[in-house]
Amino acid sequence: MVAIVALEQEQYIRNGTNLMSISIFKKLNVLVSTIASTTLSLVGVFVLFDINNKAESIVTSGDPNDYIVKPGAGYNGVVSIPIKIGSEMFGCSGSLLSSGRHILTAAQCFDNPFTPGLSTDTTILFDLPTGQIGIKANKIYIHPNWKDVFDFKSIEGDLAILELASVAPEAAERYDIYRNTDEVGQVGVKVGYGVSGQGNQGFDVTKFPFGVKRFGKNLYESGGEIFNSLDPSQFVPGTSLAYDFDNGNPENDGFGSIGIPDLGLGLQEVHGGTSPGGPTFINGLIAGMGSMFFCLGSANDNYTSCSSPPDIDNILLNTSFGEFGVDTRVSTYASYIDDVLGGKIKPTKTVPEPNMIFGTILTLGAFVLHSRFKQRKDKTTQSS
Repeated sequence: MVAIVALEQEQYIRNGTNLMSISIFKKLNVLVSTIASTTLSLVGVFVLFDINNKAESIVTSGDPNDYIVKPGAGYNGVVSIPIKIGSEMFGCSGSLLSSGRHILTAAQCFDNPFTPGLSTDTTILFDLPTGQIGIKANKIYIHPNWKDVFDFKSIEGDLAILELASVAPEAAERYDIYRNTDEVGQVGVKVGYGVSGQGNQGFDVTKFPFGVKRFGKNLYESGGEIFNSLDPSQFVPGTSLAYDFDNGNPENDGFGSIGIPDLGLGLQEVHGGTSPGGPTFINGLIAGMGSMFFCLGSANDNYTSCSSPPDIDNILLNTSFGEFGVDTRVSTYASYIDDVLGGKIKPTKTVPEPNMIFGTILTLGAFVLHSRFKQRKDKTTQSS
């Protein structure tokens, strides 16, 4: 088995335990994992990435402008989480939980080799009828089963909870989580921020830039473990939910190509796979969160494009018709979420509050002044 990983425009090849640079990968400035098995495999990616200095997306079946969620029209508790890497910005989505103090999002947004993790700059943005409100996050809880974006041997636990420094505004909706295990076969509502586009071409960062909340629907057709037969990576059974992006044509039915036919939801259908942490609601409850997306690839072109069909355009991972998405299955982690909200779990990291930082600076300053005064006094005594 050979796996190709594209990272920050450099392409590497993993074969066993060896990792060596082999070429420049100019197509995507993203974190990509391309898994090569036999003649047909999955080309997949964790959705933490930087597309032309933007991030995440909800790609739609129709005009992306028709899927915009305006403040006050619902889903006010779905938030944007801007994250800065150097001088560049990307972002994740999240959902306000029933406590009013906790945001459910993806672990990959904060625990990876490239982002700074939780910091004093981490701000959660609420788009409300009265305007945008930002609240700092001062604690983060990362699920212990999450490993990292390079570990494809046991994929699970892409879940994190941020604790806000203050209670969210009353206008922001609170959400409970979906606790049943009958998600497969149900239609969910996907909501998230980011770049967008239309399914025939995939995302377009120029026409539909980052920062707009959109929504649409899709059907969970299987658990993520269905891909284990095609892919040397292993989704831990019961921990993820999978869907494809249909346009109503059998030739572009991703799951149909592997024996689970369904032609989709027409213009209601969206691909939300590139919205890390973006929620999928079933009956108003959070059932899934955006984690990964895939397409079928072929060894004929070194896995540098998506196989068409089912992909409509064979462009590598642009979330066009015929590609797949995988969400974290929230019901699997219900007890963990409950324990965090109940104060039974210690945070993975805590950011000191501003007044604590200020107090530390004052204390240090006083110590320095005292030391300098003492030195001057000692010198004066010696001179006398």
